[in-house]
Amino acid sequence: MDNNELTAALEKILDRYLDAWNKKDLKTLDQLSADDGEFYGSDPEEVMDKQALMAMFSRFFEDTTSSYLYTVDSRKIRITPDGKSAIIMERITFLEWSPKIPMCQTLHVINTNGHWTIDFICWGFVIKNDDVGKLNDVL
Repeated sequence: MDNNELTAALEKILDRYLDAWNKKDLKTLDQLSADDGEFYGSDPEEVMDKQALMAMFSRFFEDTTSSYLYTVDSRKIRITPDGKSAIIMERITFLEWSPKIPMCQTLHVINTNGHWTIDFICWGFVIKNDDVGKLNDVL
């Protein structure tokens, strides 16, 4: 596959992940996540293996106080020269949960025997430098 084909294949995987999240499809999210993956939430306490990640997702999906739907505002895909893995940065917005502070969702995907899986995710809030002091004052 050339880079354009790889990018298109990865776009499909990422769109499938987004669709599964927004539909609260834990089975598909489980299939897309590597068994030996590492996952880091936006909270410093959230350092997870796949089992803990799926448990966290399940809690989110059971929570009726927010839909936790999100949109992807931008996406950048960097494929390794050998075409076997990629790093993805997505700027995302949770429509109800955090409409004013977007997040950065950074993923690493790996292709093993023709099957792409997500083996790393890190979420972090993205705030303007001018707003750091304001947030610190509030906290």
